[in-house]
Amino acid sequence: MTADRRKRHLKILELISTRAVRTQEELAEALAAAGWEVTQSSISRDIAALRLIKVDGAYRRPAAARVPADPDERRIADGVLTVEPAGEALVVLHTPPGEANRVAVALDRLAWPDVVGTIAGDDTIFMAVKDAPAQRRVLSEVRKLTNAPASS
Repeated sequence: MTADRRKRHLKILELISTRAVRTQEELAEALAAAGWEVTQSSISRDIAALRLIKVDGAYRRPAAARVPADPDERRIADGVLTVEPAGEALVVLHTPPGEANRVAVALDRLAWPDVVGTIAGDDTIFMAVKDAPAQRRVLSEVRKLTNAPASS
């Protein structure tokens, strides 16, 4: 996936998490207002690639297979838009604007043994992990919780 497409996917996930987007045309208009030139066919492909569904007439990410009982796991499930590896010992998570710190705190409270530490910005979290096998385990755990697509 190209970097531009990945960024567009993140913008789409941000848009649908912060407002009700009911049609592909509304999504295209919102993207255009944010500086993205898109066609209806690219919007359609993006919706399919992100596995978006309609809930009460608006696009949403699909719900996780299970709703976590633990409030920290629930914060992660609700707050993570995408998850991807970076190098061999880093995991990058994207959240809606303003949510990264809350999600990082939830991750820290879970105290996963493979995680060395987290750094949160506004909408991005870097998780340092012990090594490549630890990275695979953490990616798997986060994806199980969130049903988030990889953004790469």
